Amino acid sequence: SGYCIRWLWHVHGKGPYALVPQAQSARPARQTTGKLAQLTPTQQVVTTLISLLPAATYHVFLDNLFSSLRLFSTLQKQQVSASGTCRKDSGIDKILVNRFTWKDNALVLFLSIVFQSSQEVIRGRRRPAGDAAAKKAARQVFGLDVRKDFSVPRAIDEYNHKMNGIDLDDQMRSYYQYSHPTRRGGWQSIAWNFLREVVVVNSFLLQLWGSPR
Repeated sequence: SGYCIRWLWHVHGKGPYALVPQAQSARPARQTTGKLAQLTPTQQVVTTLISLLPAATYHVFLDNLFSSLRLFSTLQKQQVSASGTCRKDSGIDKILVNRFTWKDNALVLFLSIVFQSSQEVIRGRRRPAGDAAAKKAARQVFGLDVRKDFSVPRAIDEYNHKMNGIDLDDQMRSYYQYSHPTRRGGWQSIAWNFLREVVVVNSFLLQLWGSPR
């Protein structure tokens, strides 16, 4: 829906960085040992954000920047479900994590500790336009039809719907950008602009849901 509940600053290679809210004690992180506890700084962003949420049952969706066997196994030990696209070096474990591939316009690798590759749903797709090689190949299965129904892995379908919230947030924040320069350092400007945009978008959505007229 585009509503931002929690945010976290991240510096590449350093994990959560500055302006980090205090994690709530209601969700204590379980201790892990061995390789599973050795999360990269980028992966620690995910576990830190989850620790800021109220205690509940969660299913997080991630893109391939964060997804890995180590992170998913750690989340499973913390009783947090996870699904997301991954890279070739994300790791394979048939017992703890399901991994499968799916090709729409491009080949997608996927990790999940929730969905099975055999779970599918029927979704209507529109014949893609454009001259890209992938789109030309995708058009072949449509024949003369403009729209066609396809069996889609449920994991991919859920991922597409759940990850849209991030895209909507980015889109709505772009409408209220504040790009005035500041002489006090770039990070202050970035922090101020981001938080201002989040407040404006969240306020708009709360007003829309509470009193749409």
